[in-house]
Amino acid sequence: MKPATAVTEAAATNSPGTTTAQKEPTRPTSASTPPEPTRSLPLSGPAKTPTPEPARPFGVLNSETARAFAAHATSEAARSFARAEPGVQPQRVLLVDDSRSIRTLLKIYLMARSFEYIEAESAEAALTVLETQSVDLILTDFHMDGMNGADFAAAVRSNRNAKVAKIPILMMTGDANAAEVRNKGQKAGINAFVRKPVSCAQLMTLVDTILPMPKKG
Repeated sequence: MKPATAVTEAAATNSPGTTTAQKEPTRPTSASTPPEPTRSLPLSGPAKTPTPEPARPFGVLNSETARAFAAHATSEAARSFARAEPGVQPQRVLLVDDSRSIRTLLKIYLMARSFEYIEAESAEAALTVLETQSVDLILTDFHMDGMNGADFAAAVRSNRNAKVAKIPILMMTGDANAAEVRNKGQKAGINAFVRKPVSCAQLMTLVDTILPMPKKG
C-alpha cells in the first residue's frame, strides 16, 4: 500500500475530482454569524415629515389658561373678568408692556381678582398715566423701547407725589440673564420680580403678597 500523500487546501479545492460543494463550501448559519447587510428598499410612499407643534402664544400656557384665553381674547367687552363685590372699590392695575398680547394675557391671569386695568405701551406713557390716574399696582416688563422697566421703577419711586412713589411694582422679564435684571430692579425699588413665562398661580401669589385684596369696610 502506498503511503498517503498530503494535499494542500488549494490543490484540494481545484482538483478535477472535487464537487461543486467542495469548491464553494456553504457558509455557516449559526446565530453567531452576522447576517449580510440587506439592501435598503424604497418606501412605498413619500417620507413623512414631523408635523410641527402649533405655536403657543406668549410662552408656556397651562390648559386652564389657554381655554380662558380662547374664550376671552376675541371678546368685544373691554373687560369681562371678575367684578368686585358690592361695596368694595375695585383696585386698579397699571399694565406696562409694549406687547398688547402680553397685556391681555396678564388680565386673564388676574381674573381671580376684581381689578380695573389701565394699559400703557411704554414706560414713558405709564409715567404720564400716573400724573392723572390713581393706581394701586404696577406690572411692568423690563425690556421695552425707550425706558426699561428698572429705570421706570426708579422714576416711580422718585415721584414727588408720595402716594405714587409707594405704589407696589412687580417687574417681569424674559431675559436670559434674569439675575442681572433682578438686581437692577431691586436697586430701583421694585417689590417683586418674576421671570417669564410665568404661570397663573405664580403671578397671583406674588400679586396677593404685595397687594392684599381689599376688605369690606
